[in-house]
Amino acid sequence: MANEILITAAGGFLGKYLVDELRRTLPSEPEPVLHAAGISPFNDYIVNLTRETFEPTRRYHTVFHLLGSCTDGDFTALNVIATRNLLESLEKNVPGNIVYVSSTDVYGAAEGVEINENREPEPAGEPGSTKLEAEKMLGEWCAAHKVTLTILRSPAIVGTGMRGELRRLVNSIYRGNYHHIDNETSRLSVVHATDVARAMVMLQDIGGLYNITDGANPSRHDLAEAFAHRMGNKRIYTLRAKRARIFARICDFIPLFGYGRKTLAGRYRTLTFDDTRLRRAIDWIPSPVVDYLKTHDYDENSL
Repeated sequence: MANEILITAAGGFLGKYLVDELRRTLPSEPEPVLHAAGISPFNDYIVNLTRETFEPTRRYHTVFHLLGSCTDGDFTALNVIATRNLLESLEKNVPGNIVYVSSTDVYGAAEGVEINENREPEPAGEPGSTKLEAEKMLGEWCAAHKVTLTILRSPAIVGTGMRGELRRLVNSIYRGNYHHIDNETSRLSVVHATDVARAMVMLQDIGGLYNITDGANPSRHDLAEAFAHRMGNKRIYTLRAKRARIFARICDFIPLFGYGRKTLAGRYRTLTFDDTRLRRAIDWIPSPVVDYLKTHDYDENSL
């Protein structure tokens, strides 16, 4: 049982990194068993968890629950209903551990510095509220069934196939629509998908609730420049703050590039999270995302 793993959304963005990490780290004897549950034909259990349950054929050592979203789609279906259906499916073959990737959206913070797990969650929108509901559901079920539960609250995740705010940032840089602002000093927490996958594997038998970041909390300027570097050192021009404010007012009336005063205000907000608890739980040394993007030697097999 020790090498028997079940993964939901194994073919998704984060799932590919997790499968790669498991294949790299699992002992070869006995032969590892990696099973996947999802809607694609390659899955061992072909199931749409937003609509139905399934019957696992064995008791798994760990279930990595990756299905969910904080960027797009039906958040209630992806985060709440899918989790409920998964837990119902596991009733007859209760696993030893469950690992769930949640989001820092559960805190509901628009800005803040080094927010830790002691902060009371106050989600400000459906993505955060549905992730929090899934967390609570998992907590109650695992406590009742004596299952070790690990929850990772992640900020925006960088990697091949990333979505949401970071995907929009990359697209904007690629199209030449993104500009630095000369007095912009805000910072934000991010983490690379390789580190999320590594932490999930390391924590599976430990359990607990943890924030996860890259430990560096880069400035928006440095993060954008790192993405530009990956695009062949694409140049990003800098706007003076006054011109940025004028441009934002114009865009409020004539929508351009998804810009406006609300977007501009967000560019000045720092939002970072504290991952001290995670560092104390395991030997955790993540890769700063900016350094990774600038120095990693990508090849045709890189994720």
